[in-house]
Amino acid sequence: MAHLVCYDIADNSLRTKIGKKILEAGLDRINKSVYLGTITESGLKQLEVWLNSQMNTSSDSQDSLIIIPVNAQQIQQMRVLGRNDLDKDELSGDKSTLIF
Repeated sequence: MAHLVCYDIADNSLRTKIGKKILEAGLDRINKSVYLGTITESGLKQLEVWLNSQMNTSSDSQDSLIIIPVNAQQIQQMRVLGRNDLDKDELSGDKSTLIF
């Protein structure tokens, strides 16, 4: 299933560390602090445990991270204003790859 992950983190090093981990988990950055992509339930659980441990080390009580499940239809209906080269099929997990 696809998930949207977004955060508001004040500390640069923590923000960078978390962003790299989300990318390693296979999600795509669709905005500076917003990621979207498909991830397995076990992968999501592992990521969430790691993210929770990192957020608990944050000294800023205003920091937050949000994970939202989204379905493929919602991704296809997403509207993008401005310049962004999103591949909605890839983000929703609907893209098929043929290997010859």
